Amino acid sequence: MSQSRRLSNGRSPLVRKQSQITAFFSPGKSSPDRVLDSSAKSKKSKLENSSSGKHRDEAVGRRIKVFWPLDKAWYEGQVKSFDRESGKHVILYDDAEEEALDLSAEKIQWIEESPRNFRRLRRRTSAVACLLPDASSAEDADSEKSDRLLSGEDTMEDADFGDPADGDVSEGSDEIELDVEDENRKGRERDCSASRKRKKGKPDEIEASKKEKAEVKSKKLNLNDASIINADRGNTVRLDNALPSDAIERFGKREAEKFTFLCERRRDASKRRPGDSDYDPKTLYLPPEFLKGLSGAQRQWWEFKSKHMDKVLFFKMGKFYELFEMDAHVGAKELDLQYMKGDQPHCGFPEKNFSINLEKLVRKGYRALVVEQTETPEQLELRRKEMGSKDKVVKREICAVVSKGTLTEGELLSRHADASYLLSLTENSVTQDNQERTVLGICAVDVCTNSFFLGQFEDDSEREILCALLSELRPVEIIKPSKVLSPLTERALQRYTRCPLINELIPFLEFWNASKTIEEIQRLYQDQDYPSVLSQYVMANENGHLALSAVGGCLFYLRQCLLDESLIKCAKFESIPLSGEINNLRSAYMTLDAAALQNLEVLENKDGIAAGTLLAQLDHCATAFGRRLLKSWLARPLYNTKSIVDRQDAVAFFKTSGLSSALEFRKDLAKLPDMERLLARIFASCEANGRNASNVILYEDASRKQLSEFISCLRGCEAMAKACSSLSSVVDESTSSLLLHLLTPGKGIPGVDSLISHFKDAFDWADADVSGRIIPRPGVNAEYDSACKTVRELESSLARYLTEQRKHLGNPSINFANVGKETYLLEVPDTIAGKISDDYELRSSKKGYFRFWTPKIKNWLAQLSQAEAEKESNLKSILKLLIKQFSEHHSKWRQLVLTTAELDVLICLAIAGDHYGRSGCRPRIIPPSDLHGLVPSLVARSLGHPVLLSESFVPNDVLIGGAGNPNFILLTGPNMGGKSTLLRQICLAVILAQIGADVPADSFDLCPVDRIFVRMGASDLIFAGRSTFLTELTETASMLSSATCNSLVVLDELGRGTSTSDGQAIADAVLEYFVEKVRCRGLFSTHYHRLATAYENRGEVSLCHMSCHVGKDPAGVEQVTFLYKLAAGLCPKSYGVNVARLAGIPAMVLEKAVEKSREFEAMHGKRNIGEDRLLREFIKFSSSLGDSTACDFRSLLELQRRARLFLRAKRISNYRLQTQGWICMT
Repeated sequence: MSQSRRLSNGRSPLVRKQSQITAFFSPGKSSPDRVLDSSAKSKKSKLENSSSGKHRDEAVGRRIKVFWPLDKAWYEGQVKSFDRESGKHVILYDDAEEEALDLSAEKIQWIEESPRNFRRLRRRTSAVACLLPDASSAEDADSEKSDRLLSGEDTMEDADFGDPADGDVSEGSDEIELDVEDENRKGRERDCSASRKRKKGKPDEIEASKKEKAEVKSKKLNLNDASIINADRGNTVRLDNALPSDAIERFGKREAEKFTFLCERRRDASKRRPGDSDYDPKTLYLPPEFLKGLSGAQRQWWEFKSKHMDKVLFFKMGKFYELFEMDAHVGAKELDLQYMKGDQPHCGFPEKNFSINLEKLVRKGYRALVVEQTETPEQLELRRKEMGSKDKVVKREICAVVSKGTLTEGELLSRHADASYLLSLTENSVTQDNQERTVLGICAVDVCTNSFFLGQFEDDSEREILCALLSELRPVEIIKPSKVLSPLTERALQRYTRCPLINELIPFLEFWNASKTIEEIQRLYQDQDYPSVLSQYVMANENGHLALSAVGGCLFYLRQCLLDESLIKCAKFESIPLSGEINNLRSAYMTLDAAALQNLEVLENKDGIAAGTLLAQLDHCATAFGRRLLKSWLARPLYNTKSIVDRQDAVAFFKTSGLSSALEFRKDLAKLPDMERLLARIFASCEANGRNASNVILYEDASRKQLSEFISCLRGCEAMAKACSSLSSVVDESTSSLLLHLLTPGKGIPGVDSLISHFKDAFDWADADVSGRIIPRPGVNAEYDSACKTVRELESSLARYLTEQRKHLGNPSINFANVGKETYLLEVPDTIAGKISDDYELRSSKKGYFRFWTPKIKNWLAQLSQAEAEKESNLKSILKLLIKQFSEHHSKWRQLVLTTAELDVLICLAIAGDHYGRSGCRPRIIPPSDLHGLVPSLVARSLGHPVLLSESFVPNDVLIGGAGNPNFILLTGPNMGGKSTLLRQICLAVILAQIGADVPADSFDLCPVDRIFVRMGASDLIFAGRSTFLTELTETASMLSSATCNSLVVLDELGRGTSTSDGQAIADAVLEYFVEKVRCRGLFSTHYHRLATAYENRGEVSLCHMSCHVGKDPAGVEQVTFLYKLAAGLCPKSYGVNVARLAGIPAMVLEKAVEKSREFEAMHGKRNIGEDRLLREFIKFSSSLGDSTACDFRSLLELQRRARLFLRAKRISNYRLQTQGWICMT
């Protein structure tokens, strides 16, 4: 018999196992870990085995279990070979030891390749994992687990986090299972407990266990009523659907038996059941009998969890964040964490991976509750002794509640400049019976930049303003009062957001009204003045109370996330430009509604990303905060003529004489971090709350990270100030009043030079960055200077005393020595020991020397120790003191960032023209005052596309409005001929012109557009009960009611969602209204050719088409070559059969389609067009006669002639229809 099996997990048998943490749900002590000692094993007694039929060559390569009676354990291995001389098989055990056995004399079991009873959980790689840097390798993970066991930060009952194990606790569950392709091991997975420790049990007991586990696997588990609520959809993700089968098999039985109060007996904290009114799924009632069976640590975890069932708990234990029970399933599934050993779900990660895992989880739609230790085991022990406390668990507190809208740092966040908005809104219908006109209050918060955007406005039944805001902001989280918003508003939230988290607050109690909000704001600001924007809404009374209520909902939610105080004091408040009741910002900007933003793909494409959009084309910003400003400019182009021209002057300067300075400016900014977000983090850190609180126990050097960010922030501010100053030196060459304002110190550039000098003089930035601590220069901190002075004086006293002792004892070799913690020991040669008096205290000695302390030295050392402690205490507080001083000037630092961002965007627009693929021009902006009653104009020569950059793109001339010109273009042409592309490029060119950028054209003249209306594409709202046609007409109705003479209206194939006659009638009526009533500029593309003939002789409408060349293939099917050139006149056909050919429709079908097309044209085509024209002329002429009876004879004769012409055309048409029908019959 060979020596006993050795442990194969690579760890010392002396290491205490994971049961320190995972002995969960056992009030008593868990079973001690037993190590298989070599002395504990002896030879096996030989037993007859009934299953010994395969004992020769056919057994080689098979898996086998061998029973060792004295160990009372089964060991697994593989039959390696068969020795014919001895008749024994060589068994290679899983721990690499070999043994020759006579299988007929042993108690064995053959391991079949199928079925599996208890497999290790596989590590799965998520999509996010490939985007984030790998925090640690598998080997690092193993070492981290060992560190967790050895760290011992938590004592007392923190160790009792697990079920008592039956015997030894399984260790194999924290390993990654490998898919082995080896032929001999294919299809086999080893029992997770067998690879580490030998499991007890008789063969019949093992088989019974297998059967029992199989039954659990097939049983449907209603467990995740206790698990995470998917708050963005308001439903619960059930565990049996969310978890792989192996996790259900492993943990299902225990959870089904132990947590019955999570299933059919579930109640919230107020004992309400699901289905009851006001049932709160975020809380859980814990039965007293369950609480009685918990240890202190278990009770602590459940107390947190029962109040936050909608969140994943990051529960701090020593240097690790642990996830237990239902949270462990989320961690394993979403974060690729490994389950720890035991029957209780448990996984975790080290403190250094906190930010990575928090961001990964939050971005997947979960909410995280961070529970930190606020007491060390030593502090707990001291509290027990001093206060007589019976607590056995260290204190823990909630330090952060993180969700999509409150995430402030992370790897992905730092790489993406787009803001993640938290949106709070409420409303008040004008009348209870009529909700078509509703007043809404809005507050949008970007937590990362500490920015609040407020607004109150009246909206229509389609919630146009709200939808435009949602399309621009795309909030990731929404706060709303429960059961207050109307169905119309709820529908808008559903349609124009992308799966945000929804937070419903109780009105008044949680979603505060205006008066409660003002009280809370006063409490937060205390004696400080409100920001000016906030004061406007406070003073506006009824015109601002809904906006303030929305602020109140935000503040309450941020308070729950422990963010209200850290954000509000240094927050930046702005008014949303659509808030017309409070200010007049609306008239300063062009309006782009949700339909325009989406159809024109200004900010994002159909897939919700920036690729292929106008934003992506223009985005050459050097900074992340510049990109965010560019996005807001595109969402709200300028309307005021002077503002547009000022921007154009600035852009023109950076394209010409200021180009070299602009490139140098970009170079200086290229290495900057996201200063807007970095400043917000610095401002927030001056408040000691959340994870920044002084009592939070963090093992990573958090202060060093904070110092690094602070120094980076100082350097960034210095770089921005220098870059702006360098531009100031050349701005005199510019005629732009905007640039003069931006680059004038005290106006655009705040006076920050003295502040930067102050912080440069305060400490050495480079030295602090390297050492990780600030050593303040003299004069920065009086208390620190006083402590340093005291230390120097005491050290001088000790030096003088040493000189005195040398004279007194008559030996110049006497010196001070330091031994361990004992300093300033008077080291005296033993040759003069006789001169030493009794007041010299002997502390130590070495060969030839004695070391003493005298009373004076001891007194000075006590003072020195106190002074050093004061010095060190001041050093620790100096960083917070400097950050507080820095944050007092937050408005100046924000103004510096804003100015830098604006200059960055202006330079970006200056160089954007180089990326059009062709030359551009500066648009000529015509003030409305120069029109003198004429229709506003839009004239473009050789207009290209700002996004489609192909050299083969065909430019076009466009003429709309102005003196003697039609104000509408009625556009026809073949399918795929470029009509929609032309409409989009004109709209995008207008947007470019009104943000101050160049336009890809030879010339571009424009009278500013107050709003662009776009009706393009086919879409429906099935869940809102709206068909494609109803959606189309709803958008058209908005145009008819809101368009002005300064608007630009773009309609693409209006009326195609219904019958031809109805669609044509609606299109005709809509076009006529815009042409005659509104008299705005517009483009109207259509395939209704009769509609075009009605406007042949009307000067207000220009008939144009996208030209093409038409030929025929041998089968007679028309082949169309698109020329993409805008030409005058009407296109005779739409050539839809050609598109069918391009789509790959079979030739036989195409031929039939051509035949049908000819039939339809004969019956309903061009012949009736002439008839319609005659009828219109007859009606028009008869109307011109009026009701007067004094009509002359010639007029009556002309009326009779026109009537005869119409009747003759009608008879001819009817005859042809009858002939065509007779031909079809024969």
